[in-house]
Amino acid sequence: MSNTTGFWIKAALLLLAGVWQCDALAGPEAPTASGVEHTTVHFADLNIDQPAGAAVLYRRIQFAAERVCGEPKLPGSFIVSPFWRRCVAQAIDRAVVGVDRPALTAYHRAHAAPTDRGSSVALAASSQR
Repeated sequence: MSNTTGFWIKAALLLLAGVWQCDALAGPEAPTASGVEHTTVHFADLNIDQPAGAAVLYRRIQFAAERVCGEPKLPGSFIVSPFWRRCVAQAIDRAVVGVDRPALTAYHRAHAAPTDRGSSVALAASSQR
């Protein structure tokens, strides 16, 4: 398996893990891991060691996280659910940690919402390798 293939597999698995954890936080009616929607983020076409490639991958990860975390607003509400926000933030954190590339980590730190910046201890630990 090539390094590129391994990276997108890690990104997909980490997104799934983040969604599963967020669904567990949502309440007793949360689906099991096998019932959670997941997606694969491909990036073999990108040079993620460069800032431009990292930015494109980050947008793909963000889009995938938003999609797999479900509806952002509770039924009948105009307010975005804090559970959804947390799910997206954690899924992005885990994907960035899984890809483990300095340019992507730097982009994530610069562009994550201020309330999301401390949400992943693993992200901080990964940068110290």
